[in-house]
Amino acid sequence: MAQVRVRNKHQITIPSRIAESADIKPDDMLDVTYKNGVITLIPVARTKRKDSPLAYAGIARGLWGKTTSEIEIELGKNRGSWER
Repeated sequence: MAQVRVRNKHQITIPSRIAESADIKPDDMLDVTYKNGVITLIPVARTKRKDSPLAYAGIARGLWGKTTSEIEIELGKNRGSWER
């Protein structure tokens, strides 16, 4: 049985031998449960992402301002630098 140390922000490092056996890679998500004194980590099923153009909707929200007039002012400042 492997042992891990709990760090300041309740973080643990999964031993590489176990991570490799479970095919856990950086940025994978794990479901965590606690029941009857036992903590369980279960890898979330990996599914292939199907990004559609709508998946990117709103990613720049607030970048140039919050209102239409704020956005127009900010874009007006930058329009002169655009290549034509």
